[in-house]
Amino acid sequence: MSEAHEDNVATGPGVRINAPGDDDPLGEDDLVEVVVETSQPAIALALRRTNPALRVWTTRTTLAGSEIPFTNDRTDTLPTNGNSLTIWVEWAAAEQGDVELHLEPLAADYSLDVLRFHTFRSIVMALGGEDQAPAVPVDPNQGTFVLAIDLYRQGYDVHMHDEDHVAADGLGTAYAEVVDAVSHRMVDEVSIFGYSHGGGSTHDLADRLDQDRAGIGVFEIVVTSYVDAVENDSDFDLSRELRRPPSSGYHANHYQVGSFADVFLDGGPVPDSDPQPTGRNVETTAWGAGATHFQVDDFPQVRDFVEMNLTTRLMP
Repeated sequence: MSEAHEDNVATGPGVRINAPGDDDPLGEDDLVEVVVETSQPAIALALRRTNPALRVWTTRTTLAGSEIPFTNDRTDTLPTNGNSLTIWVEWAAAEQGDVELHLEPLAADYSLDVLRFHTFRSIVMALGGEDQAPAVPVDPNQGTFVLAIDLYRQGYDVHMHDEDHVAADGLGTAYAEVVDAVSHRMVDEVSIFGYSHGGGSTHDLADRLDQDRAGIGVFEIVVTSYVDAVENDSDFDLSRELRRPPSSGYHANHYQVGSFADVFLDGGPVPDSDPQPTGRNVETTAWGAGATHFQVDDFPQVRDFVEMNLTTRLMP
């Protein structure tokens, strides 16, 4: 993150609410890693916070005995090891807000650096195609996850998932992540996008969330997107996903017409999709002419379109 964004309430570091009751389906992932570095290790350093909602640990899993205590919202000397110290920042209150964390000399009251943390109000689910497993660094040929990382770097709470994390009925670990975010992290805006079978899973996840919303909490599915979407009732499902995700406030759709080269895998027109009225067949464009199913998610024109329309509608 650049210096220009570190203390910005909108584009600064986001943090997930980790209040009691929060459950991370894939393990503790709500704390933010921060590296404190100094070129003058002989000078003792301290942290100052502007709200006790923020807690600081030396372990990412909040092991007993690893919390750095604050007294009147200021720490004692930080236990730096030479020139650096890795800490983990937690938002432990059941409330939305933003907090500044200042790095200061222990013997003075001026800031050497400051981070302004804000709690996430939205969640973004990125669903890859068949056999596309998320990894960091991402495979440059997996456009869904390339886009996911771009959004993450812009401050969004992005979760990358294998499309098999969404069952045909919409349940699974991706569903559990969204439910936990709404129920325990006070998130009220959801975005889902996916490629190929991940597009089919985008529909299935949105459908299940919409059916269960009365028992989940108050939220909106603000933005969804398909890229050459294929239904995902099984690993061998070849049917085009032509259903719009239920209750989505905005839906983008890009597809191509399958051929022998890609075993006739293709998406198709979806009602009320941007570009209106049913989305864009990329083969009608100069940049997408002759495209196959395996290329559509990698076009920068497709990724840029999805990104622009998501970021203009969804706040981190």
